Amino acid sequence: MKNIDKSKASFDTYKDEITAYKTIDLSESDTRSKLIDEILKSILGWEEENIKREGYTQEGYYDYLIGIPAFKFVVEAKKSFAEFQLPTKHKTATIGTLLKGNSEIIYQIRKYLFEVSVPFGILTNGHQFIIGKFFNSDGTDWKKNKCVIFNGLEDIENRFIDFYDHLSKFSIIENNGFNIISDELIPSGQKVLTCAPNRGDELIRNPLSAELASLIDEIFGEIYKYDILDDETLIKECFIENSEIKKNKSEIEKLFADLPPKIENIIPIRNTRNLAKSITNEIEDYPIKLKEIAAPKPIIIVGSKGAGKTTFINYLFKAVISDEFKKHRPVIYVDFRSYTKADLFDSNYKIYKDLLNIFYDTCPEIDVLNLTALKRIYYQEIERNNRTIWNYDLSNNEIKYNEKLMEFLEVKLQDNENHFIKTSEYLIRERRVRLCIVIDNADQFDTQTQKDVFLFAQSINRKAKCAVIISLREGYYYKWRYQPPFDAFACNVYHVTAPPYSEILQKRINYALANIQVEGKTKGELSEVMKIEFDNKAVRDFLLSIRQSLFGRENSELLLFLEETTYPNIREGLEIFKNFLLSGHTQVEQYILRQRSSPESSIPIPFWEFLKAIALYNKLYYNQEISLVNNLFSPAEGSTNHFTKIKILKYLDSKLQVQGYTEKFVSYKHIIDIFSSAGYKQSVLNIEIKRLLKHHLIETDDYISDTEFDFESNENQSLCISLKGHYYINVLLYTFIYAELTLQDTVIYDDKFLSRLKEVFPIADINGNRNLRQRLETVKIFMEYLREQEHKETIESEMIAKDIVQEIYDNGLNSEFKRIEKVLASYAGYQ
Repeated sequence: MKNIDKSKASFDTYKDEITAYKTIDLSESDTRSKLIDEILKSILGWEEENIKREGYTQEGYYDYLIGIPAFKFVVEAKKSFAEFQLPTKHKTATIGTLLKGNSEIIYQIRKYLFEVSVPFGILTNGHQFIIGKFFNSDGTDWKKNKCVIFNGLEDIENRFIDFYDHLSKFSIIENNGFNIISDELIPSGQKVLTCAPNRGDELIRNPLSAELASLIDEIFGEIYKYDILDDETLIKECFIENSEIKKNKSEIEKLFADLPPKIENIIPIRNTRNLAKSITNEIEDYPIKLKEIAAPKPIIIVGSKGAGKTTFINYLFKAVISDEFKKHRPVIYVDFRSYTKADLFDSNYKIYKDLLNIFYDTCPEIDVLNLTALKRIYYQEIERNNRTIWNYDLSNNEIKYNEKLMEFLEVKLQDNENHFIKTSEYLIRERRVRLCIVIDNADQFDTQTQKDVFLFAQSINRKAKCAVIISLREGYYYKWRYQPPFDAFACNVYHVTAPPYSEILQKRINYALANIQVEGKTKGELSEVMKIEFDNKAVRDFLLSIRQSLFGRENSELLLFLEETTYPNIREGLEIFKNFLLSGHTQVEQYILRQRSSPESSIPIPFWEFLKAIALYNKLYYNQEISLVNNLFSPAEGSTNHFTKIKILKYLDSKLQVQGYTEKFVSYKHIIDIFSSAGYKQSVLNIEIKRLLKHHLIETDDYISDTEFDFESNENQSLCISLKGHYYINVLLYTFIYAELTLQDTVIYDDKFLSRLKEVFPIADINGNRNLRQRLETVKIFMEYLREQEHKETIESEMIAKDIVQEIYDNGLNSEFKRIEKVLASYAGYQ
């Protein structure tokens, strides 16, 4: 796009050349080709991709249709030097004023604008310009609309900045249209939910579901907490070992596998047993001898958020490493979530005291609190004192000597840090025991605190000669590895790979089923006339039904959603599944009845039922601000374009498919350049990219999705689509339930469609049920609206991605419409 300096130079050339045409009677066609084309392209920076010429309407052929996404305007060219009647010494005038002397050309462009549903137009003869909005859609008087006028080349030259700001491609992109009426270009719009009187209400849950919810939360809640696996039986039953990389991986696995980041000192072991063996060997390879007291290098275990770093640590020390090994290398596990930031700053007291107490409690057989051990721990200081200040008492008064010795030891025991270090040295020197300190969950704190914890780990490794293992998110380590304090220390770094989600879920459900121990009765009612009473075996039946549905012969779409929208964050996926179990929209009693009536059935949970349950939880309607399901159709602030996020995702997805995993990242600058040249405003693109990052639909090359969300537009950053983003635009986008949910919280910018939607939009009853026929009609109208909005896109923006709405129909929505029509034909009621 041309900047203003280049545009002014082109205008100066144009002004000199146009004088040659004054002696020629140029036709409208010649005016277009010799003058208007030159102004549009050479001076104002418009490109062929933005221009459509001589479009046909019932009123005739307009000259130019020019546009960017969400804004178009018509240019009507008249014969050169056929003067417009314009007021002198004025920059603006109302259309009503300009009609006197220009009514024919104004009514002509107005007819064209009506035909193409575009209110904005420009009238020009090559040197005079009228820029305005020639019809209104809100019923107000169009003749009162203000137009900007340029009355000849001299006027343009004197006001060239205004001319450029009003008509250049660069300015129209920045202003989302003509800047004189920019406040009118972003209509407020309205959401269909405004017609729902109960839009803020929550679901009134079935009494039986409410009774079972607390039990589900208690039982399943314990096993969904992926980071709390401190019971050896639970570890052995629920831990998933990663086997060697499969030779025949699907394309999705190749593109989105949880691979170790390509960092030179990360040891890329993806086999769980080999990883455990390597870490064990590192600790064991450092002999515990008197003259070889140096500690092994600290070990950093990295992995993505929720991938199971803590679980692997527990598995390593409670299910892999032998008790004989741990006799000589006692493990002291420190969960930093139990500390406040104040505790961390007071580390000399709190943390070292806790390390000592944990050691005392877990290793009582290694008694270091008796007098003999304490005298050996401080033997050097005691020997010095014996030769100096205690010499007299040692030889003359044993009681007084012992008093001084006790006072000395009492003081030493109060200095927790020094006493821990001295105890560790004693254990290595005289007991052949090296403490192994495991520091976990430090990445739950802010950046500075995590750095402090890392320094603490290095300090205890060097001072106390302990083996140290610290877990960090790979995103943080990737960002920090060349920065203080990380660049000052040599560490061995290992990557923990997330296990397959379906195996984790299946083992957790199996564990819950094997350990349910509840007594008593649960009462409820399925309807006003149907009362039921279950013993608490109902909970077990409920989980059995869920297991049958998920892991029967027909694998559920539910699993696909969980795996592809959360992997490798296993913790998040398990939490979403727990939310499904506890959602007010999950028909607990129906699952129980189905299990009782047909124990061997494996009827899949309908996907629409699952998505509705997690998207709404206990709300009657969809709210994108709090829902676990993201709305791709919602435009960013300052835009009315419903497709920007989708187009960004599709562009990144196409790059991924063509270039593969190793080259999947695209520079931020490249994306901005591509989309800006297609007419998208950079400020809007920044907002949309930030939203996509926030919801983990795209990622940056510095693992931003694994760290705190702090993205700033930076030409040096690169972006790629995530597995979640890939799933949204290749699967979820084509489903009826996704359209039906998102339309509820999408701003509609067309009053005609908004009225139609409000007429048929079904209101939810107290149980969250809504009329299926009306839901179907609402989605059909919404898709019509989106299709019309998409038709406003320019040719160049379609080069990025086009026919999105038609693709949604073809790839799933049409077939779902047919399925719903069959249901309606055979069953009248609520869904």
